[in-house]
Amino acid sequence: MLLDIIFLGILCLTTVLDIRYRRIPNYTIIIMIMLGVIGLVAEGFPSQRLIGCVFPAIVLLAFNKQRQIGFGDIKLAIAIGIQYGYLPASVILICAMLLTSCYSLFIRHKKGREVKTVPFAPFITIFCLLFFILKHLLIFGYP
Repeated sequence: MLLDIIFLGILCLTTVLDIRYRRIPNYTIIIMIMLGVIGLVAEGFPSQRLIGCVFPAIVLLAFNKQRQIGFGDIKLAIAIGIQYGYLPASVILICAMLLTSCYSLFIRHKKGREVKTVPFAPFITIFCLLFFILKHLLIFGYP
């Protein structure tokens, strides 16, 4: 749980930097990957987390061919895959992509022009926080 909290803190920092500069710094990705590897070793190398290293990034690479997603977002997907495993990471990323699309359509409608860039990390962070809350409510129960 402590690794999850530290991971989410670094993810929130990454979100702020992505909103402000439209860049995801490598040092935040490296820290998150290191936290994921520590958790991976502590859990005895579960296959879901090993597959999580690669699977979400492959999915996002498909969108990168059209330059819809940056490489920082792909590296962030790798960090999330290592931390949570391929299935939760896939759900987080799909939900984040849907919410990002809705946000882009809303902004396009509101401003009357096409949106050039939208930071993706905030939407990933929303669903990572939601996953963390649901995971720990289901494990420890609701008081």
